[in-house]
Amino acid sequence: MEQGRASMTAIGTALMRAAHTRLDDPVLIDDPWADRLIRDRERSSVRAAHDGVDLETALRRHPSYGNVILRARYAEDALAEAVARGVRQYVIVGAGLDSFALRRPAFAADLEIFEVDHPATQQFKTSRLAECGIATPEGLHLVAADLSETALDDALAGSAFASQAPAFFAWLGVTPYLTREANLATLAAIARCARGGGELVFSYLDQRVFDVGDWPERAQRVRNVVAAAGEPWVSGFDPEVLAELLRGEGLELVENLGPDELAGRYCGGRSDGLHPSANSYIARARVG
Repeated sequence: MEQGRASMTAIGTALMRAAHTRLDDPVLIDDPWADRLIRDRERSSVRAAHDGVDLETALRRHPSYGNVILRARYAEDALAEAVARGVRQYVIVGAGLDSFALRRPAFAADLEIFEVDHPATQQFKTSRLAECGIATPEGLHLVAADLSETALDDALAGSAFASQAPAFFAWLGVTPYLTREANLATLAAIARCARGGGELVFSYLDQRVFDVGDWPERAQRVRNVVAAAGEPWVSGFDPEVLAELLRGEGLELVENLGPDELAGRYCGGRSDGLHPSANSYIARARVG
């Protein structure tokens, strides 16, 4: 990844959250920050990846659009529950252009927030905040680390993260881009540092589709686009054996929602067509 340049998936995800905030009803995530932080040239790059189609149309038609919105809402619902139990540390793994610290909800007033991501993405974000005249929010800790080279717990050890205090981890939209080995290593690292009531929410794709190669047409188009941008999908998890796999890494599965369950929880009565895509899941786990 080039220095000072954000991942294209991070830019696209942020733009999706902003489009949802402006255009969908009811709003599940109120996140307008991409409209301030992302410049015209980055928008043009995203548009070009979709053959020049109107940007908002392309974003809302994207098969991952519903996943981006629903996983963010689910994670923040779970975070609010964790805060009510006394958790005061929030770690966003692969934070991209996440804006939680900028739009901090009332329930998160006392949270220490740790954004962990590749140095290039973090440099892009901090430079854009400065260009927009936005001070780094109080209680936000930027942890620059390439997690393909540095274990998550080692990266956090160099920050203000309190390893003996409970923490909530969000790991969203990242696992498909990592090898199975890298995903398992990150799960183990989270278990090592999410002690004393720690929790994790993460999203993933069904590994069985990778194994069979029977991708829906729209999903295959997305795979082609992200691969062309140098960010291919490479692995998933099997939802049928996820609980056993997590136990092996020191975590206990609390909830594992597929597209039907997510739609039932968040999409009932909507008229805007917001829905998760096939083969997409979100899981919640606690330190075992």
